[in-house]
Amino acid sequence: MSENRAKGIKQSFGSIDPYQFEKFIAELWERQGWEAEVTTESQDAGIDVLVRKSNPFNQTQVIQVKRNAPENKVSSSKIQQYASLKRQVPEADSVIVVTTSDFTSHAMDRASELNVKTINGDSLLEIIDDVDAYDLVDRYVDQPIDDTPTDETNNDDAPKFQSTRDDPSSVNSGNEVRVETDEEMSTEEAILAVGQGLLALGFILLIVFLVVRVFVF
Repeated sequence: MSENRAKGIKQSFGSIDPYQFEKFIAELWERQGWEAEVTTESQDAGIDVLVRKSNPFNQTQVIQVKRNAPENKVSSSKIQQYASLKRQVPEADSVIVVTTSDFTSHAMDRASELNVKTINGDSLLEIIDDVDAYDLVDRYVDQPIDDTPTDETNNDDAPKFQSTRDDPSSVNSGNEVRVETDEEMSTEEAILAVGQGLLALGFILLIVFLVVRVFVF
């Protein structure tokens, strides 16, 4: 896949309606030999796509799809939340989180601990290339992806794709945009570390107090 085409596809993801993007992911998995089912918009209970296949053995995977802006990375708290989706499908073997952006380093660590599979924007492009699903991309985006090489010194003629919709995954319940980054998660973990340190210090002071009390009294 050329660099120009990869950039165009990434940008074009923003023009796809979130529910339509879930359907796109379902069809992409079908191209890989899975039977895919997109859950209804009002009754998905957090599960976006359910995929199954019986060859070479029975497998069931739960897919959570995040059509995020490039700067809106999936955080470790989201991974923790999505890992629980497996309980909703007793026969599920694994949970997959697919995002058009990326994952924070803490999210990757948490995913490894919880056995959650992660697919970022670059990995998604590799899947599209492996199964030659460019026709699928063109069908779901607002316009075809132009693969014409461009002069690197002048990108004025490069295809431009502009999203006309806000990314709902970057908006919280208070309608304020919240971008989750490694820096944010590091702050949360720093607070947790301080709390654990204070707890340990309190325990040590308690032991010292008891020892002093025994020898003094």
